Amino acid sequence: MSENGNTNTNTALVTLRQDLEKAMPKLQEVAPKYLKVERITRILLAAISRNPKLLECSRESVLTFCMQCAATGLEPIGAGGAWPVPYRNKNGKIDMQFIPDYRGLVNCAKRAGCITDAYAEVVRDNDEFEYSLGLDPQLTHKPARGDRGRIQSAYCVFRLPDGTRRFVVMDKDEIEGIRKRSRASDNGPWITDESEMAKKTVIRRAMKPFAGMSPELDAAIDADNATTGLEQREPITMPKAKTPPAQTPAEAPVSEGPAPAQDEAPSREQLLEECNALVEKAKASKIKKVADAVKWGWEGGEALEGLSDDQLTAIRSMLKC
Repeated sequence: MSENGNTNTNTALVTLRQDLEKAMPKLQEVAPKYLKVERITRILLAAISRNPKLLECSRESVLTFCMQCAATGLEPIGAGGAWPVPYRNKNGKIDMQFIPDYRGLVNCAKRAGCITDAYAEVVRDNDEFEYSLGLDPQLTHKPARGDRGRIQSAYCVFRLPDGTRRFVVMDKDEIEGIRKRSRASDNGPWITDESEMAKKTVIRRAMKPFAGMSPELDAAIDADNATTGLEQREPITMPKAKTPPAQTPAEAPVSEGPAPAQDEAPSREQLLEECNALVEKAKASKIKKVADAVKWGWEGGEALEGLSDDQLTAIRSMLKC
């Protein structure tokens, strides 16, 4: 590289370092207590200095990568953490992709207290492999010496906090189905590191029952799904109030006595008053229903007055349960 090229690279690294330093307070707000954001930025800058292609990534994607490291508690160190991978987007620009290493997913689950250990292996055509489920699950795997053949399946063994061992097995067709659903199915690690991707796929399947056990584990799984194009979470839509069909006089039911009084739909003012009272009551009792209301389109800091009648009705129903 020319002297001018070295100067430009050094200048770009200095500018990036300054931008990352400015972002540190926001990163620390998101990061778990055990993770120091200074270490994230230091390791990332070291990786960028070794791979100039990463320096071409958009500044926004680099900052997003650091935010994902903070949210998952994973360091950008590759094995056991996350991989910073340059990826050319549809607009022709290069973005830095956050790809959790499969051992990083295991680390997240261990920190969440879901498991104490886990590992994955691939099974090839010439290996001896048997497993059975039921009341007494068993798994035996004897890898062949020499040419082991092509991958036929993969499995993950994990140990629960009480010492119980469990395992998950996926055959070639299941793994292939996951690969085909990935937007990078015909390039990248699925082609260059097939066995590692098979391990990662079965580990992700094994960790699925632990979703919700920690924000870091959920963030790592979501980030990995977003990168590979798998299992995107659909936004929750508001339920619409059902309006009963109008009845003609001929269709109206015949009643022998006076019709019972029907509740009139509350006015918007009444909805707002009742929702505000329910929210205050929920906050005072520290119940979970306020958090649940967020899933229905209401952010706790947002004024209720800005919501639609349907949203207010849904929140009122939820908080009254």
